[in-house]
Amino acid sequence: MEFCPKCGKILLPDKDGNLKCSCGYEDSISDEEVKEQYSFEGETNPQQEVIVTDKKSTAMPTKKITCYKCGGTEGVWWVLQTRSADEAPTYFIRCTNCGNTWRQSN
Repeated sequence: MEFCPKCGKILLPDKDGNLKCSCGYEDSISDEEVKEQYSFEGETNPQQEVIVTDKKSTAMPTKKITCYKCGGTEGVWWVLQTRSADEAPTYFIRCTNCGNTWRQSN
């Protein structure tokens, strides 16, 4: 990669193999140098899995519970630090059947 000797910006090649800077500096570069200095190959993963969720399907860990509103037996849970850092975190539990949410502090 080359830099402009006038202003220090990165010089990028155009279609014709010329290096041009916004300050007016121009230089030419061979096709071989373009491939060597400006071609980057990275890891590609064309099959990326995307998880689509809505209000009913969540991507949270589940556990067996007993909901005090509907009697549901499965809930999702998450943890938040609601108080100062030296105190225990707060665990939140949400019933997957009715959406009732409650918290549990240790």
